[in-house]
Amino acid sequence: MPIDSENFLDLYAKALNTFDPKKIASYCLPPTIIMNDNIKKVMANEIELEQAISHMMTKFSQAGIKTFESKLQQTMRLSDTLFFSKMRWQFYDAKQQLCFGCATSYTLQKMPDKQLKIIVAVIDDDEHKLADIFKRIEYL
Repeated sequence: MPIDSENFLDLYAKALNTFDPKKIASYCLPPTIIMNDNIKKVMANEIELEQAISHMMTKFSQAGIKTFESKLQQTMRLSDTLFFSKMRWQFYDAKQQLCFGCATSYTLQKMPDKQLKIIVAVIDDDEHKLADIFKRIEYL
């Protein structure tokens, strides 16, 4: 691995576990794109990013998700400052029972201070559990 994207993603998972939109957004570089097979959302600035993350974290909380754990599968260099990381998220409830998993790919950019930032996140909800949870929450 050319840089420590595994450490970055572990820190990002810890930020997610705080459910703090501002902290989570600090791991991204706007404009940030979050997409899946059906939706492409571009957050042009930190405020849009924090609002989208806040909305997402509220839905996770309503669904009983309390903990996120990352499992890095692959990282590769795309250029001097761009990297691609493929990972799998695992979502746990308050009893630390695994609820489901979800594949996600990130395009990361190395900043002048050598820190990484997420610029694109592609969510592959291969088990369709994430979509089911979000759809179910819409009707509550």
